[in-house]
Amino acid sequence: MIQRRQFFGSLAALATLPTFTPSLFAASREETLPWKCDVIQTIPHGKGNRTPVVTGVSLQKGGDLVAIVGDDHHIGIYDSAQSKFIHDLAAHTDWIRTAKFSPNGRILATAGNDRKLKIWNVETFGDPQQFQHQDAIIDIAFTSDSKRLATVGFNRELAIYDLNRHRFEKRLRCECPDNHAVAFSQDDTLIAAGGRSGVIRVWQTDSGRQLNQIKLHRQRIRSIEFTQDKQLISCGDDQVVKITDLKTENSRTLPRHSAKLFSMVILNKTLMATAGSDNKIHIWRIADGQEMGTLKGHTGTVSCLDFSANKLASGSFDTHVRLWTMDEQDPLGRQTRLFRDQR
Repeated sequence: MIQRRQFFGSLAALATLPTFTPSLFAASREETLPWKCDVIQTIPHGKGNRTPVVTGVSLQKGGDLVAIVGDDHHIGIYDSAQSKFIHDLAAHTDWIRTAKFSPNGRILATAGNDRKLKIWNVETFGDPQQFQHQDAIIDIAFTSDSKRLATVGFNRELAIYDLNRHRFEKRLRCECPDNHAVAFSQDDTLIAAGGRSGVIRVWQTDSGRQLNQIKLHRQRIRSIEFTQDKQLISCGDDQVVKITDLKTENSRTLPRHSAKLFSMVILNKTLMATAGSDNKIHIWRIADGQEMGTLKGHTGTVSCLDFSANKLASGSFDTHVRLWTMDEQDPLGRQTRLFRDQR
């Protein structure tokens, strides 16, 4: 098991970010966006009654629940409407790497170093359905219809499960034995995975036929997402975000970060967020790769992100989760800055 001190020992030093001249509707790289933020402190456990670092966070789609997991083997279920934890599930026997709510909000999947995938009914959080793996599981992805689930981890296999039939469906061979990211396209026809080798493989979901194998990063890939038009966004330890056209396999690279990137999430058709070892969340415009501003508050590596409706959840090695509220009409705080400038 990886010890807690190893998390903090691996944090990268902060570097000065380059700047550019902002337009009226874009913040500079150092501009902090005025999003409302609520802070959740994780529950202390163990002999030392210590609070766990956060390595997985998920927002319930269409609901108020937040699933929080980390290195204490517990699953915390937080009700954002009541501003309190309503469940503390001691269901795993090792570090929990990931937690994901299904798109329909009815299922929660959790997995980690104990090699167990657990499927929870959100109505009861009673005895979960369980699948045993041979190796640790690092990431989970659901299809948009919530009928399938995929896992990757410390082996060369991507596993797909049929949740309607409660059974394993198929395995796809990955490029390396250390895979940290898996994602379905928004129409569920494609699935992609990547990891330590910096290579991403893309398959047809139904047939399992491999369509692409692309070397995109120089170091470990930690997060991948599909855009609505099936471009692939990826990021990782080499500090860059790449947006790749799978038809041509041509990529464009966003301006280089000053830190390792642990997570990335698409917010809407125009914006995305990235986070990592500089303790910040960066908001980017997808079309041209321009950084629109940052969200600050964490004091440790931001290890995980999730987004639903107008809420962005961020989990950190600082043992906190932050819930950021994005103004859908004014996500970049334009009116706030115009009002401030006119005073």
